Amino acid sequence: MKNKDGYVTTEAAVLLPLASILILLLVWLCSYLYQGCFMTQAAYLAAFRGSRFRDQGEAYVNRQLDELLSGEALRFEEEQRTVEVSALSVRVALHRNTPFDVFGDWIPDLSVSWRAAVRDPVSHIRGIRNLQKMGDQDG
Repeated sequence: MKNKDGYVTTEAAVLLPLASILILLLVWLCSYLYQGCFMTQAAYLAAFRGSRFRDQGEAYVNRQLDELLSGEALRFEEEQRTVEVSALSVRVALHRNTPFDVFGDWIPDLSVSWRAAVRDPVSHIRGIRNLQKMGDQDG
């Protein structure tokens, strides 16, 4: 029995560092996925809100984006943003570098782009109602 003393210590010396590295990689991966989802949601909401109030311009969309991104719990770096407001659409693009450059191109930087068409909801609803009335008159 004296030959087998210390086998638990040897196994722990090998397995504990491997388990710690695995847990650390999982936490990094989860934070990467969280930030990707959060940035996608923020870009969508900012573009949608900007499309509703297009006349307020890029400053309004940037304020909405700042408000949305202020609630983020985890952040690798500050994002680079592009906001374009035109007569037909509002486009919001976000790009954020990640600390995963060690892995090369296997894990890309976070990049999100969202475009929302400009619509006047009141005239849109009136148009639909007018079309329904025209359909009722034909039948």
